[in-house]
Amino acid sequence: MPVGNQPIDKNRSARAILKVLGEGGTVGILADINSIPQEGVFVNFFGIPACTSSGLARIALRTDAAVVPVFLWWDEPRRKYRLRFEPALELSRTGNEEADVVENTARFTRVIEEQVRAHPDQWLWVHKRWKTRRPGESRCIHSDGVQSL
Repeated sequence: MPVGNQPIDKNRSARAILKVLGEGGTVGILADINSIPQEGVFVNFFGIPACTSSGLARIALRTDAAVVPVFLWWDEPRRKYRLRFEPALELSRTGNEEADVVENTARFTRVIEEQVRAHPDQWLWVHKRWKTRRPGESRCIHSDGVQSL
């Protein structure tokens, strides 16, 4: 197995992720990005519904892979970045797959929100996190969370 990170094409990710996990590898997924409705579910992020990829929850539920939140923080005194690994998250398993996907995606998103609240100076968004809206919802959500018509 190769050492280091290997990018996975988003359009062919499920099969590639399952292959890596099947070989005992690990997969890193950026979970704080806007998604399209066909690939995500709406969960609250800072109190505003955000279309969030459901792929992580679906894969974790089907494979029993551990979901371990990892954050990269700048350590000013040491003048270097440090990885921080959080404990693996417990998955909701009610038997209702779609409800579990939404609940687990919301859990993952809450962990990210907690880290952003704890370290706002360490967070950088370069895209519109709330860009995708529910069908029929016409209001615009700006990156600062302000809603406008």
